[in-house]
Amino acid sequence: MRRAAQIVVIVATLWLLFHDGARNALAQIPQSASSDATEEHALLLAADSDPGNVKVVGSLGKFYLSKGKWQDSVRWLTKATVLSPGDESIRYNLAVAYMHTGEVESAKKQIQHILVLTDSAKLHNLLGGIEDRRGNLVDAATEYHRAAEIDPTESNIFDLATFLLQHKKYVGYLDDSIKFFRYGVAQYPRSSQMMVGLGVALYAANEYDEAVKVFCAAVDLDPTDIRPIQFLGRATRVSPNLTKEVDRRLQDFAERYPKNAATNYFYALSLWERGGGEEGKGLEKIERLLRNAAVLSPDWYEPHYQLGVLYEAEDRTFDAISEFRNAIKIDWDFFPAHFRLAVLYKRTGQRSQAIAEAETVRRLKEKDNEGEAGHDVTN
Repeated sequence: MRRAAQIVVIVATLWLLFHDGARNALAQIPQSASSDATEEHALLLAADSDPGNVKVVGSLGKFYLSKGKWQDSVRWLTKATVLSPGDESIRYNLAVAYMHTGEVESAKKQIQHILVLTDSAKLHNLLGGIEDRRGNLVDAATEYHRAAEIDPTESNIFDLATFLLQHKKYVGYLDDSIKFFRYGVAQYPRSSQMMVGLGVALYAANEYDEAVKVFCAAVDLDPTDIRPIQFLGRATRVSPNLTKEVDRRLQDFAERYPKNAATNYFYALSLWERGGGEEGKGLEKIERLLRNAAVLSPDWYEPHYQLGVLYEAEDRTFDAISEFRNAIKIDWDFFPAHFRLAVLYKRTGQRSQAIAEAETVRRLKEKDNEGEAGHDVTN
């Protein structure tokens, strides 16, 4: 596996699991105890009977915002803005909705309108996300930094450090990202997300041993939080000196959370790499764990791929072919599975299939070299 591709996967996973920027706005929206359909119906009736009531119209816009119905949210929040042009909260929510519909210029105009009247970390944080989507990386970094400067909350520091980690084109991105993650850990020593962020940044900087130590600390910090184990599991290979520390935590999580796909998968991968692959130790246990992961997370290609690797090692050729095919059904662009299929088809005399898979590998590797692919490869 190319290391750059693995970093892409780890950073993307960090962003998806921990990023709070857009969710901060949604968290402020009050939720009704009634069902969504009932609440929506009641709000629509109220807006229909009293279309000039900004409170009702604005509440309907916020309701759609909280449900991720961005276009509906834009429609009603725009009406609310017309009814009350000076309402900063309505304009802020409208900016969030615009950003999610891809109308970033309109989103920016809403925030700029508010900034004329007031200044806050929340506005600069959202503007950072908007500038990021506009492709203005320097401006985005400036806005995220301003938000953290005004109000150095955990989420603002994390958003700034994570933004820098995501964007290699931003000068000094990695050193600055590590600096802000270290600051965040110092300010919020009980934050597992900040520790994981620091671990990912250290990993990207080739500081493998320290990265794994930080991941271990994040796991120990909150044994009920499964998210850090996913990062620890992906970094198991890079720090041989800490193998026992990593394996102990992976085993503990697999035993504690047998119904979690990630813990089953990464513990199986750890066992495979610590003797199961070359020495053939504990293969039944590894297979069982991988099967559990595949069942618990049917849309995840990696357990199927690793099962194929295991079956290939056991000379269970047709079982291996089946699992590699399962992997590419889930993610066609995962070229290592195509490569192994090409080899196995050739071995079993299926010449046309072997040629087709080899051609697919060639096309996908060309695509990968252009920087368009970022898949994790476990073997």
